[in-house]
Amino acid sequence: MRSERTHPAAARTCAGPLAPSAGALLLIVGLALTPGARAQAPRRAPTPAPPTPERLAGAPAGDRAGDRAAPTPRRVAGRVVRPTPRGLVPVRGAWVTLHRVGGDSAGPLDSARTASDGHYAFQYRPFGAESAIYFVSASYGGIAYFTPPLRGRNVSGEDAEVTVFDTSSAPTGLGVRGRHVIVAAKDSTGRRTVIEVYELSNDSSYTLVGGGTNGDRPTWSTVLPAGAQNFRVGQGDVSPEAVTFDSGQALVHAPFAPGLKQLSFSYALPESRFPLSIPIGRETAVLEVLVEEPTAGASAPRLTEVNPVSVEGRNFKRFLGQDVPATGVLTVTVPRGASGSRRTALIVGLLGVLGAAMLLALARAAVRRPPGPIRVEAYPERPIADVAEGLAREIAELDAAFERDAPPGEEARLAYQRRREALKARLTEALAGRGAAR
Repeated sequence: MRSERTHPAAARTCAGPLAPSAGALLLIVGLALTPGARAQAPRRAPTPAPPTPERLAGAPAGDRAGDRAAPTPRRVAGRVVRPTPRGLVPVRGAWVTLHRVGGDSAGPLDSARTASDGHYAFQYRPFGAESAIYFVSASYGGIAYFTPPLRGRNVSGEDAEVTVFDTSSAPTGLGVRGRHVIVAAKDSTGRRTVIEVYELSNDSSYTLVGGGTNGDRPTWSTVLPAGAQNFRVGQGDVSPEAVTFDSGQALVHAPFAPGLKQLSFSYALPESRFPLSIPIGRETAVLEVLVEEPTAGASAPRLTEVNPVSVEGRNFKRFLGQDVPATGVLTVTVPRGASGSRRTALIVGLLGVLGAAMLLALARAAVRRPPGPIRVEAYPERPIADVAEGLAREIAELDAAFERDAPPGEEARLAYQRRREALKARLTEALAGRGAAR
């Protein structure tokens, strides 16, 4: 029984759903984003504007009409559906938008409403960089849901289907499928960087949104250790703008669609806060702890030491536990007076090694997984394509959020431009890496 309202269309900020097969799309790859991001007040998503010559003018000159032979047109045809106790039902009148995101330009290409049977169709011609990503989003209840990247000339069926959900503000809670804690060696200032990565699972059939009188109650929160400094949100399925650090807590104000979402953040702790005690707080399917110093240690219920990992010359002791109870406490011990000559900024490769295989396994089994232990295998590197696709969706969500702030103030406009340029630079690098890997 839900203690608060359940409604078919509550206006909330933009967020994409993660089906079990799509959870691996946005695996964690770094924590180098701007600190101090603040959550924005929820607003209803606007009607997408139709494409204009100005909007499409971001295409490089060599790819505009008349400069060369037009490429072969492509088509995507699918439908928007909503799960009910009777099965999937079509959604009539939902706004559907075709997006293009590349290193050269990014923005919506076309938009339309779904027909009475939930169907939509777009025909378009690709332009610009061949590595650009095209996908479709559907807006339902102020929340955006996405297709996978469109592959091939004609996309239909499941690849073009968008599943949307009713929303609920009932405090049902999110499951913790995985929690990863990485403690780096002490730096020259005497502090240690700590990274936490969560896989949060919504096992209901509703998109969880913020509750409270004004919808300002967070959808998820966790307590940070006393003395935590320099709180930063990393890339994942939760936008940094939707996470705040207040009164010793990390507060998330983003919607959570059914499925798996990944959240990462980092903070710094002075040496005086060690030995470090972190309450588990919620039953955790997989708990992983990495500590860099050879004499450091970690203990928690059902946590055991396993083979260490090494990333670009940095060695980490590794501890792994399964089905760790909520009442448990993670304790991390570190050597006193250790040298702090190395930087503590954890490299991108570490998170790739940390997350790829485990998060992929969790993503595939996250929703309604059968009872039994989770098998954790070796750690392959995360595919470069997944990084690019995650950045593409983040740019699309950033654009949608900016359009809701009409008219935006000068400070908001400049912040939007800086954030967008930073994301595009990372996308360009990821797309270049994908091309080199072919």
